[in-house]
Amino acid sequence: MSKLGVASKREELPTKQRIIRAGVALFQAHGYHGTGLAMLIEHAGIPKGSFYHHFPGGKEELAVATLEWLQSEVRDFLDKLAGRGASFRTMVLGIAHFTAAGLREGRTRRGSLLAVLTQDAIPESAAITAAARRYADSIRTQLLSALEKENRTQEPIALVEQALALLQGSPVLARIEGNANRAIEIVEAWLNVVDLPRKKR
Repeated sequence: MSKLGVASKREELPTKQRIIRAGVALFQAHGYHGTGLAMLIEHAGIPKGSFYHHFPGGKEELAVATLEWLQSEVRDFLDKLAGRGASFRTMVLGIAHFTAAGLREGRTRRGSLLAVLTQDAIPESAAITAAARRYADSIRTQLLSALEKENRTQEPIALVEQALALLQGSPVLARIEGNANRAIEIVEAWLNVVDLPRKKR
């Protein structure tokens, strides 16, 4: 998974993608309400008219696009792991490592993109709420597929829900403790606890 694309040279990206990357970076750093149009325009290096050309619905439409972009990034990341036969454990830890990297590098000062938009714009924005649900459902589906292939004895849906909750909650504890690695350690400890035998065939 890329580092949210924010390290890419913006002149190498199409204008719409530059705006989306700007939205990802600024929402995570300043929150949805703390990110203004002027900040987005400056960060993306575009004129005001270009922003509304690509996002006539304004900041709300951009927020939806950032969640759709994130969903695509995570889906591609998990698909590549699945293609290599990666386990549920490997997939969950992969997301945890990515989260920890964001904490270490200061890209998620206000929290992950999903967390920030959930806190700031849900349920007020029906469009952002729907996009966030699609994103969560996408991860849920991929992790559930990995578990089903492993033929675990536990209830797979419950395990996936627990994994999603930990992946969103562990960064909060990591931030409180001032240790980005805790975002990985907490998830890994849970995975060790739930690593029960597979079903007998």
